Amino acid sequence: MMKNAHGAMVLVLVFLLLAGGALAQQQSLNLTYNPMPFNVPSMVERDQGLLAAHGVAAEYSQFLAGHAMTEAMAAGELDLAPVMGGTSAIISAAGGRNIRILQAYSRAPEAFALVGRPGEFSLKQLEGASIAFPVGTEVHYLLARILEEQGLTLDDVVIVNLMVPDAVAALRSGQVDAAVIVEPVLSSMAQAGHLEVVRDGQGLIAGVTLSVVRGDLIGDPRIEAFREAHQSALHWMEEQPEAAAALAAAETNLPLPLAETLYTKYDFDPALDTEVLVDLQRSADFLYEVGLIRNPVDVANLVVAQ
Repeated sequence: MMKNAHGAMVLVLVFLLLAGGALAQQQSLNLTYNPMPFNVPSMVERDQGLLAAHGVAAEYSQFLAGHAMTEAMAAGELDLAPVMGGTSAIISAAGGRNIRILQAYSRAPEAFALVGRPGEFSLKQLEGASIAFPVGTEVHYLLARILEEQGLTLDDVVIVNLMVPDAVAALRSGQVDAAVIVEPVLSSMAQAGHLEVVRDGQGLIAGVTLSVVRGDLIGDPRIEAFREAHQSALHWMEEQPEAAAALAAAETNLPLPLAETLYTKYDFDPALDTEVLVDLQRSADFLYEVGLIRNPVDVANLVVAQ
């Protein structure tokens, strides 16, 4: 009898351990952490342990590109990307990835810009110019809008497909006439006198980044916990702007004055308002028109109902 009772107790303990492990797994969230270019809410969320404060353990991974994030989502290795470029999300969705737009992360049209060597390039010199930038990104879309503003198209320039650091290097060495780049490289190089802003995205693009989630996790309480933690981070930033700027400087290895300057360029309102949705749809239409996606995308179908 004692032997049977002991065996039953062992089984109960094993069950509880397994149940506890399953619960712990259920209450963890795999998400990205990328401080660059200037992702202050993510820095605050991690630094202050805000997701854990809302009952969910954060498992962080770093990805440098949006397509890598969505590939990890497709493999079940990543649940949520708090920060993803709008074009990356659209391209991934057009490619069949089951992702949804949870909310906006930031808007910063001035954080994207066409640049040249100081005193050597202007909008009047666009036609026929060689311009370096990463194809299929927000800066590609921005260049198209700048050219449209000047009565030109992408066919009127020579496109050199380079990632931002390489584009800057090509510009400084004289291999290209101009480049289209993003923060924090933009302000850092401009302040050092290495380049000059010719036209930023103000009035042309929303400059939006998005929080993107796996489609099968819609309605999962962990996703709601992320939203609440994100709101807590925004509240903390509003209450302690100096501390937030100092944290951002430390996380990005930028001088504090530069971090404070960047702070003025970013709006971290998570609302997907009409301006953002219209701009995202224009971006999707652009990607289809230039052949970077094979199927048109209706952005409204990607947005998670609020």
